[in-house]
Amino acid sequence: MHTGLNIHLSHYQAGACLQEHVHDETLFCLVIGGSYQETIRSRVSEHGQGDFLVCPDATPHAQQIGSKGARKLIFAPSPMALDYLAGHGIRLDQAPCHRSQHFLQLGARLIHELQNDDPYTSLAREGLALELIAAFARKHESGSPSTVPTWLKTARDYINTHYEQSITLEQLAQEVRHHPVHLAREFKRYYGLTIGDYQRRARVELAARLLREGKLPLSEIALSCGFASHVNLCRSFRAAYAMTPSAYRLQF
Repeated sequence: MHTGLNIHLSHYQAGACLQEHVHDETLFCLVIGGSYQETIRSRVSEHGQGDFLVCPDATPHAQQIGSKGARKLIFAPSPMALDYLAGHGIRLDQAPCHRSQHFLQLGARLIHELQNDDPYTSLAREGLALELIAAFARKHESGSPSTVPTWLKTARDYINTHYEQSITLEQLAQEVRHHPVHLAREFKRYYGLTIGDYQRRARVELAARLLREGKLPLSEIALSCGFASHVNLCRSFRAAYAMTPSAYRLQF
């Protein structure tokens, strides 16, 4: 069965600049890893791992890729799906964006299906894409916040630059001068992950980059990314990417 849904797993080099451009169809984009800054309709937004966002058709936008590059799943939903969302009052022309751990879990399954090639692959891909859209719509209707406070971005950036350390909640709270309980609650609210889970994701993302770019043994990659052993790395990597580090390396 061929559904016709075209899904791309796109890779962007660190520091790359995508000049202002437009698309002739509305696109959905899930940020699997890395980060980038996007300018759309004079609005500047920071996007990172777990963001699921809309790029409206015929809308000029530009992107500046972050220091760790970026990986994105991109697809154009069917006209029927777009009409359904519009019928429920979701303004895709406003380029909404939400972040959730659930998006990443669905994205990992979708990446796994991109590696398959059997009679059911197309159907599975479309089903997961529709599940992503449904999760996005539910998140949108729940009134999930979209503008992250500056102090919370500082906490996230601190984790990203100290991924190899075992950062305690108290240490992070001192860095951003907010109460630990408030920090933990707001971090989960905006980023869809606990601080511990986010740090684990940052380590896994670095491990993925090292796997793509070199031939270091898994044990060395594990230690350099802050994991106690390659066994811990494999466990966390499989949870994030639905495959082992070795299988991931073979793709590149």
